[in-house]
Amino acid sequence: MSLVFYPHIEDSNKGSLEDRIEMLIVAADKFKAVTLDVSTKAEPAPISPDGDPNKKNTIAPRDLQAAYNWAEIAAVLREVREILEVSPEGKARKGRLLTKLSEIYEVLRGAKMPKLEAVRLALVGEKTQVLGSSGS
Repeated sequence: MSLVFYPHIEDSNKGSLEDRIEMLIVAADKFKAVTLDVSTKAEPAPISPDGDPNKKNTIAPRDLQAAYNWAEIAAVLREVREILEVSPEGKARKGRLLTKLSEIYEVLRGAKMPKLEAVRLALVGEKTQVLGSSGS
């Protein structure tokens, strides 16, 4: 079985920055659906591999059907961070895009990746800082 990457590489550089972020959100939703589907179909073993009955059984890498293309979200995040904050419009746009990026991490967090909450909160904090500096 082959591993499917979301978003697909051929779709990653199409359109404006806003379009690419929307594509990343859709890809995150698809990845979440596939991940949750695989985890519900996996038959949990009565005892974890190390023999502890109190631990949950985890999914082995061979069971994965999909992976999220982290290079694409990193490239978009880099572009968003490079947006100039000279004008109020630039700050507002950067704030909107950071909010959208935090939504992507929220969706991915729901795909059994709870540690992404820290990244999402950092993006929300960065957005607050960008929009908060518009009054200066």
